[in-house]
Amino acid sequence: SQGRTLAVLLEQAFRIKEEVAAGLQSGRGSVQAEAASRKLLENHILTITRIVKQLSTDIQKLERQIAQRDSVTSGTTTAVQNLEQKNIAGIGDLRGRVACDASIAKLSADMSSGEQQVIQLQKEVSELRAAVGVQLKELEVK
Repeated sequence: SQGRTLAVLLEQAFRIKEEVAAGLQSGRGSVQAEAASRKLLENHILTITRIVKQLSTDIQKLERQIAQRDSVTSGTTTAVQNLEQKNIAGIGDLRGRVACDASIAKLSADMSSGEQQVIQLQKEVSELRAAVGVQLKELEVK
């Protein structure tokens, strides 16, 4: 509607300008022609004034919209930067967890290997005790 209003005002301004020009050319020196031309000129000035006011209002609206858009853009940029920082921190945490999990897995494997060795040694100790026990009995018999 702003565009239509502006178009109507511009059309009126051009029509009045043409009427003023025609009146000035046709009735040089006539009091009535001068009065009519003066009235047309006043209407032309009023129409131009309305056009300028409308344009000023439109410019102010556009400036507010641009400021609002810039504010939203700035907020969005800040939010994206915050998310990026959180993601980077999360990735660092994940790397730490992966390293920790790898260390736990290695320790678990080492413990399992150690347990196997302890079981093997216990078995050997049992066998050796049994062998020593058999030899003691043989010595006692002898």
